[in-house]
Amino acid sequence: MIIHVTHNDMDGAGCSILLKSVYKNIDTFYLNYDEVDDFILNNFVHYDRIIITDVSPGEELLKHLINRLDITLIDHHISSENLKNYDFTIHEIGKSATKLTYEWLLSENKNVKKFHDLVECINDYDLWLLQNKNSLRMNMLFTLFGINRFIKRFLANPSAAFTGEEKLLLELEEESQNKYFENSEKHIQIFTDKWDRRFGCIFAEKYNSELGNYLLQKMRLQYIFIINAQKRKVSLRSIPSVAVNDIAEANNGGGHKNAAGFSTDYDFGMKDFLKKSGVLK
Repeated sequence: MIIHVTHNDMDGAGCSILLKSVYKNIDTFYLNYDEVDDFILNNFVHYDRIIITDVSPGEELLKHLINRLDITLIDHHISSENLKNYDFTIHEIGKSATKLTYEWLLSENKNVKKFHDLVECINDYDLWLLQNKNSLRMNMLFTLFGINRFIKRFLANPSAAFTGEEKLLLELEEESQNKYFENSEKHIQIFTDKWDRRFGCIFAEKYNSELGNYLLQKMRLQYIFIINAQKRKVSLRSIPSVAVNDIAEANNGGGHKNAAGFSTDYDFGMKDFLKKSGVLK
C-alpha cells in the first residue's frame, strides 16, 4: 500500500491526479508545509511505500524513513535542495512538481500522456509564467471545485479544455474577482520594512496569487502579505527582484522566491478587539 503526501494547492492536486491514474492502492493526503513531518511520522508505519510530492520532510525524518519503506521524493522548492543528493529524490527548481511527476511516470512507462495539456497548464501557473491562456482560469476552477472535486473531474476527463458548464462558472467567477480586486484597494495597508522596502498587508480569503499580482502592480509594492484570518494562513507575493520565501521559512512555511506562505497561531488581534469592545477584561 502506498501513502502519498502532497501540498494542498493545484500543483499538489496535479501530482495526485497523475498518481491516482496509475496506482489504485494509494492513499493521498493534502497538507500545508508545516504539517508534513508530524503527519508522516505518525502514519508511515501503515504503509510499505511513500511518495512525497510538492512538499518535503526534514532531513532527519527522511533518514529515519530510509530502510523502513520505499521512498520517492519529488519537489521543486529551494528549501529542499539539500535533499536532491538522495537517490530516491527528483528535484528541479525550474519545473512544477506536477511536471516532474509526469516526467518520472513517463520514464517508468506509465500511461499518463493524456494529461499532457493539464500538466503544462499547472506548470505554467505554479511557476507564474502565465504564457498559457488557460492557466489562470484552471486555478480558478481548482478554487471553485475544491481539491477533491478537481481531482475527480480530471480522473474522469483528462482534457484541459473546459466544458460548457465550466466556462459559465468561470465567467461568473471572473466578474466577481474583478469586483473583489477593485474593492481590495480600499482596504490594503502600506508599510516600509526594516530594509526600506515598500510592502502591503491585506486580509483576504481567495485569489491569493492573482490578488497579489494585481496589488503589487496597482500600488507599486515590492511585496505583499495576504492574510486569511479564518484559516490563519499567510500568503506572500513579491516582484521578481524581491525574495519572500525566506520570510515564509522563518515562520515554518515555504514556497518559491516570489510566492510563499506559512500558517500561524496568531489571533490577529481578536482579544484586543474584544477588550476594546468592552466584553473582555
